Amino acid sequence: MKLTRRAVGSRSGLRYSALCLLASSFILLLIACKWSPREAFFHPTVERRVAESLALPPVEPPVVDPDSFRFAVFGDPQVHADGLHRLGRLRADIGPRRIDFVLVLGDLTHDATAAENALIRAALDSLDVPWYATVGNHDLYRSDGWTEFKRLYGAGCKSFLVGGRVRIILFDTASGVIGPTQFDWLVDQLALPGVKVLGTHYPLYDGGEPVLYRLASEAERYSLSTILRDARAWGLFSGHIHAFRAAEAAGVRFITCGSMAPTLDYGEPGYVLCTFSGNSLRWEFVPVD
Repeated sequence: MKLTRRAVGSRSGLRYSALCLLASSFILLLIACKWSPREAFFHPTVERRVAESLALPPVEPPVVDPDSFRFAVFGDPQVHADGLHRLGRLRADIGPRRIDFVLVLGDLTHDATAAENALIRAALDSLDVPWYATVGNHDLYRSDGWTEFKRLYGAGCKSFLVGGRVRIILFDTASGVIGPTQFDWLVDQLALPGVKVLGTHYPLYDGGEPVLYRLASEAERYSLSTILRDARAWGLFSGHIHAFRAAEAAGVRFITCGSMAPTLDYGEPGYVLCTFSGNSLRWEFVPVD
């Protein structure tokens, strides 16, 4: 495993990939967003965000029946100033589908304003089940974006064991990279007991789309896929792409879990419903209106 960690430590490759990602992002952001570009790029690095996340108290896992429980996974509610989102449809499913907790994979807001944060935080609380979020690139679109994310949603990387059976590992790819500190933390988390289910914002694979739509570093993509395979992880959920995709490689599921955003890249809006029962974990995509 030491070799894998050294591979990720190739900082020159990471810097080049990160610069390419930032350049591509900057062009799109100038077109699409209503905020100061200066604020968007003056936020803490992933190394600092991870250090601050790991310094926070561990999260409390949800209370579930250890033999049978369900959770929903989705990305990109991306609430705008108009307050539109699709969480009301999920709220209607919580009871009938017996959903015990929810995972949100970043881009909770569109421009990281105080008003948008208030809207999505209220919507998440209205679900009346525990929810756990990691950070997306849109959540850092203001200079205080990371500070506000921590205050409202907690750590960007967190790990907890559900019912003594399933280990949930959420990690921070809001800048398009993982970074050496977080990569070492992932290796340690994958060595712990439980069926390993990971969630983050940027996908590992892009399905042929430009680099903007996947993790930026080829070295990190290779190393992440390697440790997931070697740890026999159940799978990796991601957001960022406003659509649903699913593939499997070397026994690991790679699922872009669908978006609850007002607008989509293609396909239907929705979320992934996971069911643990009989010592196995199953999933299905649930479209929403």
